[in-house]
Amino acid sequence: MNLKKIDFFNPLIIVVAILVFLVMGYIGSFDYRFEDPLNMNVFLIIIFACILFSGGFLIIKNKIKVENTREINFISEKLLIILVLIALVLQTLNIVLIGGIPLFNSVLKSNATTNIWRVAYPLFLIMINILLAKYYNKKYLILVALGALIFGLNGYRTSVLGILGSSFITLYYLGKISKKIGILFIAVMVIGLMAIGYIASQSIANQHWTLNPAQLVFYRAAFTLEVFEKIIPLAGSTNGHILSMIFSSGSPRTFIGEYVLHYTVCLTSTLFGPVTLDFGLIGLAIQMLFMGAFMGMLYKLKKGIGIGIYSIILIHTLIWIETGPTDIMIWFLYLLGLILIIINRNYIKLNKN
Repeated sequence: MNLKKIDFFNPLIIVVAILVFLVMGYIGSFDYRFEDPLNMNVFLIIIFACILFSGGFLIIKNKIKVENTREINFISEKLLIILVLIALVLQTLNIVLIGGIPLFNSVLKSNATTNIWRVAYPLFLIMINILLAKYYNKKYLILVALGALIFGLNGYRTSVLGILGSSFITLYYLGKISKKIGILFIAVMVIGLMAIGYIASQSIANQHWTLNPAQLVFYRAAFTLEVFEKIIPLAGSTNGHILSMIFSSGSPRTFIGEYVLHYTVCLTSTLFGPVTLDFGLIGLAIQMLFMGAFMGMLYKLKKGIGIGIYSIILIHTLIWIETGPTDIMIWFLYLLGLILIIINRNYIKLNKN
């Protein structure tokens, strides 16, 4: 097998990541804090979901061809830099207005995702990746590192993973990542994410964690999958309420905590939990087919700024494996991908071969 010919970031990496997460969760579920290991239904449904995702991707891969992509020339390098800097200033202002560093204070962390953050984070994420994809320069990696640091102070690993992960994938497709640099980057990112998660867990009031950073990762995977296990018997019982909350008001994750565990807590429930609770296995099947086909189409459009957009959506879909698709802001990124598809619609053809 020639490793140089393998594309490590094609959409099927999502299936690989799901299976790794499932194994980690199963190992973690043997911890004494859990009544029983994960049951077979969890495995069967998640494997079913992976098959459907793969099917959606392979249909697009084999049936659709892209003859070219439309070049976007109206976004200048200077404008992109200005927008990146504005996003960093906004997030810095956000931390100042909160009154401290949320990473070290659970009360501040619970209030850290303000409207300012909701503008700053996607603005930075989108603009830094388009800047790298369209006008790559080594000096822009300083902005990536600065963004990861400033947004990481919010105490949420997902922001850091979103910035570093998407930038890494963008650089990978630009051919700017050597094997040594790639391995070093991934190692630093993994250690950094574990550190953020551990520090944030230690700052939670009324909770006293005895787990080390590595144990905490397995515990989190197991707990999230256990939430999905408890959702399975309730499949389809919320009749779209979670979906309506995503696009209106309220906290879908808190609702899931109250509905499934019967106490007020903000829960992650895997990529599969919210749709299963809302629409049952049929809804899950539709979601996974859609995601597979959608990621497959974006994969074919990864040229120019399309590289940046694909990288952003891929990394956040990977993040969704744990957190679940309950953030309207990330669905906005999917909308960005849809816009890219519409812009290039004249180049998308049915493969007759």
